[in-house]
Amino acid sequence: MKTTLAVILTVMAGWLRLVAAMPDAPSTQHPLGREITALVRDLADESFRVRESASREIWRRGESAVPALRDALTSADPELLFRARDLLRKIQLHLTPESDAEVIAWVDHYAKASPTEKVTLLDKMKAKRAWRQMLKLFASETQPEAREKLRPAVVGVAVRAARECLALGDARQAREFLEMAPADAEGLLALAEFHRSHGSLAAELARATAVTGRKAQTWQLALHRAAGNLEAARDCAMATGETRVAAAMASLAGDPLPWLRLNQADGETDAVAGAYAAVAAKRWLGQKPRFADVQALHRSLTSRILPERVAAINASFLLCEPAAAESAFANALPVNAFAYFESLERIPEALKSLGLDPEHPAYSPWVEQRVKKLAESDIENQRAPSTHNEELIVLANFLEGKGLHQDAMDAFSGPLAAFAERDAKGFLNFMGQLFTTYERQPVGAPRLARCVGVAWAGDDEKRWEELFSAAFGEDDLTQTWWNWLAELAPKASRSERFDGMLALFNVGADPTQARKNWLALAWQAVTTAPARDREAWAARISSLCIVTGDVANSLKAWELLPDGAHQEVFWHEHILHLSATQRWNEVATILLHQIALSQEAKQDQNLHFHAYAAAALRQAGRLDEAATHDRWVDQLALGNPALSIQIGNGYAFGNDYARAGEWWARATREADPESDEFAIALKLHSDNLLASEQWLACAATSEVLSRIYVSQPFDGASLLARIRQRLQADTAHALTIVKADRPRAIAILQNCHHAFASDGSLADFFFPALRKAGLIKEHDEWFRVSWSLMENSIATFPESDNTRNTAAWFASRALKNLDQAEKYLSKALAINPTQSTYLDTMAEIQFAMGKREKAIEWSRMAVNFLPKDVQLRQQQERFRAAPLPQ
Repeated sequence: MKTTLAVILTVMAGWLRLVAAMPDAPSTQHPLGREITALVRDLADESFRVRESASREIWRRGESAVPALRDALTSADPELLFRARDLLRKIQLHLTPESDAEVIAWVDHYAKASPTEKVTLLDKMKAKRAWRQMLKLFASETQPEAREKLRPAVVGVAVRAARECLALGDARQAREFLEMAPADAEGLLALAEFHRSHGSLAAELARATAVTGRKAQTWQLALHRAAGNLEAARDCAMATGETRVAAAMASLAGDPLPWLRLNQADGETDAVAGAYAAVAAKRWLGQKPRFADVQALHRSLTSRILPERVAAINASFLLCEPAAAESAFANALPVNAFAYFESLERIPEALKSLGLDPEHPAYSPWVEQRVKKLAESDIENQRAPSTHNEELIVLANFLEGKGLHQDAMDAFSGPLAAFAERDAKGFLNFMGQLFTTYERQPVGAPRLARCVGVAWAGDDEKRWEELFSAAFGEDDLTQTWWNWLAELAPKASRSERFDGMLALFNVGADPTQARKNWLALAWQAVTTAPARDREAWAARISSLCIVTGDVANSLKAWELLPDGAHQEVFWHEHILHLSATQRWNEVATILLHQIALSQEAKQDQNLHFHAYAAAALRQAGRLDEAATHDRWVDQLALGNPALSIQIGNGYAFGNDYARAGEWWARATREADPESDEFAIALKLHSDNLLASEQWLACAATSEVLSRIYVSQPFDGASLLARIRQRLQADTAHALTIVKADRPRAIAILQNCHHAFASDGSLADFFFPALRKAGLIKEHDEWFRVSWSLMENSIATFPESDNTRNTAAWFASRALKNLDQAEKYLSKALAINPTQSTYLDTMAEIQFAMGKREKAIEWSRMAVNFLPKDVQLRQQQERFRAAPLPQ
């Protein structure tokens, strides 16, 4: 496929060069008549001074002198011929007497330079923004080897030049630049997008379809991709040998089979991936997979080669066949298997994967055995941590998450105390992993670490300093707050201050609401402080709330800062906080200022700011200004998929999900199917299709994503995120066929429920979709099963706030048992009052109860503590505008 594309594009490039370089027919009539003719004759004058004067004058005349200079190319006079060629070259390269002298010198040297020197010269021209000269020189290259060597130097140059012209309102010159670009997929898509955004796409497509041949079809393919005509793009891609592009277009139109069969047709070298694709294709068609393909996967699950075994585990889970893979997963990656089983509330299997007796887990000897084997080098080497270290962390996290605090202390305190005695540095490194600050991964056991650490530190000041560093690191912000707490509450003990720090920096649960209490003390100090301290202390609160998430307190502190201090607050974070409180006018002002700065610095990479500005302006009611920035975005994107993704994100930031979806869809059409941008855009697009209930396209794109994930590196850590894509694919596929083949659809949905019965992600879309499809009987029965599983888990682990939240989320999305769900969640929030996911679940419960204003109120609190989360913002918009659920 790649070889075919290279051939096509090389031929296309040669064709365009031929057209561009083809001389016009000799002309005997020139715009300036005999005056130009006389100047050209003077190029052969006996006087050097006359020859030089004529050259300068003709060069100054530029394009008007081209016909006469071309006529002179037939002259037998060597001086005239040399000067005419030199002048023609300069004029055609758009060099003028006023051009930068260095650029002129580089262009003159280019013709006799080696390929390596040419790369250097092109780079120098790029620094001078000599776009036209670069593109003309590249187009003049006739040797394929030289073009390939020089291509990286001119990649993106035509688009960049075109954007500069468009910014100045010069669409004609922008088109000229784009037509000079290398005729590869990127260059052709940019030109096609220019035609789309300037309303000439239909006319250009009509011209292109009137021409036959592969070059014309390659151009048609770009035009159809820009137009969003998926079927036509698929057909053109097949005609030009772009099978992967054709498969991508087919999947976007609702047919994943070409993508699933693609690697088989190309000769799949990965046996596991090939078997996966064969089975997935059969399942899509409702056919029984071949025995040989299924057996190939099963054999790989027991392979002695670990990478092959892990690949087979990945493939089996992505086919929603966990039964075959779970045993192999627990043997190959026990720590990851533990996390998988625990997230599904399958605790006996989780414990078994770590070698613990599910019925009577003996935590203490298990922990003691592993702590004894800990070595400092294992803990410090984060690139390859020891298995003992990982196992200890996940078990501690499990015990704390399930509320088994006494079990955790009984198991860990003694062995860790002994570890501290023999290796204080290793002990502190391990403690640092148990603490989970805003800068670290949220897998630890901060409550356990706090109890063990405080007991170890005792009254030893040096130990307290070391414990603090282990928990919070060495940054200025945490040290400043640690010292300030001593000033705010002079009578507080070190352990009380330490508890305050944990709460303020969102490390672990906060059942006593210590964060709220310490912040109250801080604000009291600010309001009574002299002016010289008030601003510094407000800035301190602002910094804390920006890094940990607290919109209300962050903005309250912002109001007290002088204008000069405002510049020190990172504006990206500030607009997040402003937008969370619907202060869109202020958001728009900041974004417009950033656009002005970006334009002044000529920064192409910030073009997506226009999308952010358009969304903010629209939210602020400034519709005409928003439309202006919409137009800028539309014109300047020019087929860049990475930029289209960013533009979509910008619209989503301003709750404009319709426009966001359009841009994510565009990115999927125009990205190279083998690029990272394609996978990223496809995920965003597929999720958007799910939200808008476009089941067929969602099912097909989810199938393609699952196939992509099969071939990506897999270590077990991302397993649940990956297999949830299978849940999305199968649910959407079942809903596509439910009217035509109800029994098969229900069988698929039942398999989905069985695999995810106690996973909260099932409730995200599964139960609402069942209700809309009229599958009420199945909805109620499957909810009953899930609810029973969750209640059993809560009975076993009554202090597990996360389990209570998961149960409440199931109920809220199924519109069942809402009163009990509210009680469960209230207890979870009492333990973790600022946990945004819990606050969002409470909002969902209120919405399910028909209490829109209550839902919005709880949603505001959720966004307040996690303003970066796009899903929470989308939820808040849904609570405002969507019909109440039924």
